[in-house]
Amino acid sequence: MRKKHFVILGRVGLIYFSWLLIIFFLSWIFAFEGTKVICYPAIICMVIFVLLIIYTYFNSYWNAQSLKLPFKSKIITANKPKLYSQHYWFKIYRIRVTDIEKYYLLRIEKK
Repeated sequence: MRKKHFVILGRVGLIYFSWLLIIFFLSWIFAFEGTKVICYPAIICMVIFVLLIIYTYFNSYWNAQSLKLPFKSKIITANKPKLYSQHYWFKIYRIRVTDIEKYYLLRIEKK
């Protein structure tokens, strides 16, 4: 079965993407506070940010028997994500991994 990529929502997504945005804003701070024309710390931070976004996209997926989050190892689960909400192309799924852990996943699907 094909991998279905998604964006993490909820508490977990907020914390994860907040850390990514810190790297993005640090690169902007380095760029505007630097006195040289080419600010290498800003370029390095921006490259790290772009690589982390690409890594996040390719390591956030689910298939028939597993769920993969970018900050965790692959989770083997018998539960499939259930459609929680839908608005045009945007679909929000909820998957309950354990009694305590549940994740909300945003997926963009064309009909």
